[in-house]
Amino acid sequence: MRSSDLAHLAGVTVRTLRHYHQLGLLDEPPRTTNGYREYSVHHLVRVLRIVRLASLGFRLGELAPMLDRDGKDTAEVLERLDDETAREIERLTERRALIAQLMAWNAAPDLPDAFAPHIALFAARLGDSTLARVDREQAILIGHLASPEVLDELAGLYARFSEPALLETSLTLTRRLADLDADAPDSLVEAIVADMVATYGDVIRALRDDEVSFDPRAVALLAEYSNDSLNDAQRRVVERVEAALDTASPA
Repeated sequence: MRSSDLAHLAGVTVRTLRHYHQLGLLDEPPRTTNGYREYSVHHLVRVLRIVRLASLGFRLGELAPMLDRDGKDTAEVLERLDDETAREIERLTERRALIAQLMAWNAAPDLPDAFAPHIALFAARLGDSTLARVDREQAILIGHLASPEVLDELAGLYARFSEPALLETSLTLTRRLADLDADAPDSLVEAIVADMVATYGDVIRALRDDEVSFDPRAVALLAEYSNDSLNDAQRRVVERVEAALDTASPA
């Protein structure tokens, strides 16, 4: 039979047969005088065995010795497969639980777990604003660059800002910052700085008191992102808030 016939009978594609040949799972058959492969029923049996083993979860790269053993060491092989399958089920169960949480939070799936509920809450209230996008993308950067200790601390910070006592004030300050034009007068910049330090100062100082610090490379990348994403007046606000907190922090 030709390769197309074999593929049809086995429920695979001709390309799959070529892949099996490349992996050494399927021996090359003799060729006809005009160069076509001529498969036999024995090749069909071999392909059916490969398909069956692959459907159970065995990786193609480990099939050759299994096929050559003709069913020997079955108990050991199946026990190993069962262990791997149990671990995969555990991973999938955890993934389903995370997906359920994201759906409950109405959070974007690309957000880090630690920040997802809080970023989603702010995004729902702020709408499609530039700063909502900046907040989200900064969270994505932090989620990738920060250590687990920093993530835990920052998740606590986001949680504090999401509490009813701070939420409305945080949203108002975020909107004021978002509405700040690049050429805004210094009096407006200073007013926002003063209100941010008064609102966030104690919370941020408590975070710093825990002696949790970012890797310098992460700090540089976040600063680069902030510089590219904020206008001149907004950058002045951020820089002055940071300076005010640094000045107020104990040595």
